[in-house]
Amino acid sequence: MASMVTENGCGAAAQTAQPQGPSQGAVRWGPQHAGARELASLYSPGKRCQEWISVILCFSLMAFNFIHLLANFHLGHVWYIQLGIVAGILTADFASGLVHWGADTWGSVDLPIFGKAFIRPFREHHIDPTAITRHDFIETNGDNCMLTIFPLANMAFSFLTLSPAEIYQVYPLYCYLYALGIFVTLTNQIHKWSHTYFGLPRWVVFLQDWHIILPRKHHRIHHVSPHETYFCITTGVKVPRNFRLLEELEEGQKGVGDGTVSWGLEDDEDMTLTRWRGVILGPPRTSYENRMYNLKVECGPGYPESPPFVRFVTKINLNGVHTSNGVVDMHAVTPLAKWQNSYSIRMVLLELRRLMMCKENMKLPQPPEGQIYTH
Repeated sequence: MASMVTENGCGAAAQTAQPQGPSQGAVRWGPQHAGARELASLYSPGKRCQEWISVILCFSLMAFNFIHLLANFHLGHVWYIQLGIVAGILTADFASGLVHWGADTWGSVDLPIFGKAFIRPFREHHIDPTAITRHDFIETNGDNCMLTIFPLANMAFSFLTLSPAEIYQVYPLYCYLYALGIFVTLTNQIHKWSHTYFGLPRWVVFLQDWHIILPRKHHRIHHVSPHETYFCITTGVKVPRNFRLLEELEEGQKGVGDGTVSWGLEDDEDMTLTRWRGVILGPPRTSYENRMYNLKVECGPGYPESPPFVRFVTKINLNGVHTSNGVVDMHAVTPLAKWQNSYSIRMVLLELRRLMMCKENMKLPQPPEGQIYTH
């Protein structure tokens, strides 16, 4: 939100510098965080050895199976191959989300073997999200390679033992398993690219832009507290509108945040999830203090690719809000003016509350409390 302060020109930018050194207080996140250092130190030589073995075996099996898939290719399999590849990619994406959710939610790094080997990287990642960008290819992909060794080995064994007629029958299934194996193997590499903002190859950026692999903007949503959404880290498949709004509804019902803003459906029977209500608690030491501001938010069929329509119900004197009807000027609110599909209703409400604290707004005279717009 600090960048929004600068773009709106609302006084001095409230930049929070990351403390450096012990004299500056406790570091909240990043590589200098004590927890991040401790978790990074748990990466052992034995773990490194396991990753090397896994990578070598995995890619050897992939090469072996690819050669046999080519050797057994038939034109009659073309459509089944395409379907198998798409299904494999989607399955890998779902599996990545399930594993990610489980490692973020359950267990601890103190669990024997499993904790240090598999839970540690996920916990380190939330304290130091850039750590993954400093991992080499082996550390990034070793664990995922290990997961695919057994299914790839089983496939290789089948190519060596089954007859051509039997291979013909199971060929589409093997295409599915091979695509699944590739994308499971590369999930962490794709995840790493989603945190890398400089120096990416053009072909990687192209795949991100076309949502074939996880885009940077898409994954950024997961790293916004409370980290309860967007766990899938393989592809950039766009979340359907209603799925996205159901996530926002769930967050609103849970009361995510500090309670200064809230949101929910205007009508619980609204199956289209179009009309929402929002509430902003006026910030202290401003003319809005101790006032509750009600808003209407309309999420059209283009949401979240298109911004919502926002209107105050409670009368307010605030730059960027039309005095006659309470409609919020989209050009005056940065999240609306520069809308991205990663933004949310909560972000808009928080930005409106922040605008109330800007110098040009905080002392504006307000209409009598309780008045509402008639239109």
